Amino acid sequence: MSGKVIVVTGAASGIGAATARMLAQAGDEVHCLDVRPTPPDAGAHFACDIGDPASINAAVARLPSAIDALINVAAVSGPTPEELVMRVNFLGLRHITTALFGRITKGGSITSVASVAGREWQRRADVVLGLVDTDGFEAGLAWCRENAARWAKDPYTFSKQCVTAYCLRMSKAAREAGLRCNAISPGSVETRLSPSFRDQMGAQFDWNNAQMGRQARPEEIAEVIAFVAKGPCGWLNGSDIIVDGGLVGGVLTGAIDTSASPASLAKAARAANR
Repeated sequence: MSGKVIVVTGAASGIGAATARMLAQAGDEVHCLDVRPTPPDAGAHFACDIGDPASINAAVARLPSAIDALINVAAVSGPTPEELVMRVNFLGLRHITTALFGRITKGGSITSVASVAGREWQRRADVVLGLVDTDGFEAGLAWCRENAARWAKDPYTFSKQCVTAYCLRMSKAAREAGLRCNAISPGSVETRLSPSFRDQMGAQFDWNNAQMGRQARPEEIAEVIAFVAKGPCGWLNGSDIIVDGGLVGGVLTGAIDTSASPASLAKAARAANR
């Protein structure tokens, strides 16, 4: 399917750039939002800081009155400054989704990039939904500041947990409007954020990649995003789709032995020292 009008945030590099290019090459009209210039073959560029609601509003005012899909990719890795991670990864994502929701044509979609880091959001649902249920960017920011002790230790993971929960919760409103809302949760992907993730995760980062043989390429994630955003998959709504080459599946079923992983060894050491 081609000829769609699609907005992609975070389109200057990595997964966002790969997605925008793929859509443009398929004949779609792509509108790219990013603070940095986007590739000329990825579509029209609109300067936009997803961490700033005023910048989002200015960009939204320049976008078409009707779009077929919104794809939220923009993100920062953290770990600091913690507030910036939340502003970009969740609060800004929610703000632009709300701003464009009424412009998405029936049969259209909202697809947001979360992370396998966010898949266990239910374990802290009270905290995650506490933020997800706030009304608007400023209220959400106030909540983050008031509750920093509950999330700021690992802002990236918390931000992606919020994205996942938000997409699942939004699926009802999307369905009622004739739309679809889904999350895509990549594992490790070879992008400019990789060094930051390696710094945060330490040896576990390389251990995870060793199980798969390599990191994913941005284009491999973009393939899934493009399919979910455009279809044909009209009954796919309210889903969190893991795209990690099989790491999570292998770990959950025991096909991948984690007993010697850095995380497991560290956990065992902590238990022994109690």
